[in-house]
Amino acid sequence: MKDSPESVVIFEDEAALTLEPLTLTRPVWELRCGLRTLGEKIQAEFDGVQFHYMPRPYIARNKDEKLAPEERQSNNALWINGSLIPGTGFAAVTELKEGSAWVAGNRVAAFRGRCPSGWEAGTHLPLDGFHITEAPSAAYRLLRYPWEVIHLMNGENEREARQLRQLGRIEGEIHPGAVLVKEGDIFVAPGCSIAPGAVIDASAGPVVLTEGVLIGANAVIEGPTYLGTKVQVKPLSHIRGSCLGEESHVGGEISVSIIQGFTNKQHGGFLGHSFIGSWCNLGSGTETSNLKNNYTPVKVQVGTELVETGQLFVGLMMGDHSKSAIGTIFNTGTVVGVGCNLFGSGFPPRFIPSFHWGGADKLTPYPLQPALETARTVMTRRDRELSEHEIDILKWIHGHRVS
Repeated sequence: MKDSPESVVIFEDEAALTLEPLTLTRPVWELRCGLRTLGEKIQAEFDGVQFHYMPRPYIARNKDEKLAPEERQSNNALWINGSLIPGTGFAAVTELKEGSAWVAGNRVAAFRGRCPSGWEAGTHLPLDGFHITEAPSAAYRLLRYPWEVIHLMNGENEREARQLRQLGRIEGEIHPGAVLVKEGDIFVAPGCSIAPGAVIDASAGPVVLTEGVLIGANAVIEGPTYLGTKVQVKPLSHIRGSCLGEESHVGGEISVSIIQGFTNKQHGGFLGHSFIGSWCNLGSGTETSNLKNNYTPVKVQVGTELVETGQLFVGLMMGDHSKSAIGTIFNTGTVVGVGCNLFGSGFPPRFIPSFHWGGADKLTPYPLQPALETARTVMTRRDRELSEHEIDILKWIHGHRVS
């Protein structure tokens, strides 16, 4: 990007709350949407720039993410909302003058200059004192809700596949009995394995398989789809128009959905228009409804408010470390918090606070310590360790979001 500033601060505003439960355990810019996270999209727009980050206080990993007073008061710093997806003309953000801002509705998308006194990340950034500058048409999209990320994902899959990958490059082990449709729009990285009878179909959009992806026999992958590092797709699976983060193990049918990473959905069952966090497990036969029988727009509970999505297709939004037992069924627009364990017959409630156990008949708060032990066990299976910082985040959620 020409005329890049010396430093960029990526910050969180109130969307950190309305994008829950996915943002309970991570800053907004770590959400996946396409081949990259929101933060990676923003960073790719700048060359030779020092990045700083301003997440909510309990999310900050270290003191480096808690800006020093002099950094907050720099006249030349360029601040960019971490829930933003850059678009055509985003380069004009560098032309913002000191004290000027791009604004969408009542939210600041980007500004240059001093951080407003007393403002805390994760809350509404006041507009007072900014000179509002009109952004170029289609310069960015500012996100507020998880279903917006889901519905933008396939466009990002398509755009980033063509921008970032050498489509038509086919490596790895491709069984002669596998079928690649529209091979020029397929990318298969080294270390991938595609079993006999599998179909990789890019007719509706590019398919990107990154390093170490395993596709089982007779599985069907339809684009636009991105499979992250070491994703495993079980035999007879059907994946369509989705974005699956690294080391997820999936089976059954997945349609227009995002999995953040390190999650299991290995068995039969439908997952549609859903956003699933990390370290989740969906038991065999888990089903999600993504369309109401009367074909009217779905409403979703966000905090204490019931929000009209304006969308016909909205499935399940599930936070990190949550689990569903065999045969669990979720209604349209269901929200499941962090660290939940769901089981039993019938539809569970459409809003389940973090750290709850049960289902349709009854939900009870789930103690923190056994939840932490389960998280440690699950992460060990992927050769990962539950860090002290992650424990502190889970403790904060347990203290502030269990009700």
